Amino acid sequence: MSCQLLVHLRQAEGALVRLLGLAERRGYAPLSVWADPGGEETMVVHLTVSAARPVDLLVRQFDKLYDVKHVETIQ
Repeated sequence: MSCQLLVHLRQAEGALVRLLGLAERRGYAPLSVWADPGGEETMVVHLTVSAARPVDLLVRQFDKLYDVKHVETIQ
């Protein structure tokens, strides 16, 4: 099952790498990643992941990261 996430991320060195690393360590395979500058201090990351586990577990883990401001699932 694949799911799309919209992640508002603080522009910091290594923030995107930490986000993708967390997804892989939790068993979610990133299928596509697209980042767009959302402003001076933030970027918007469109992430498509695939896993047999529910995506809400990954959303809760992303919310715990310091650099993540907001996470949405896109249906």
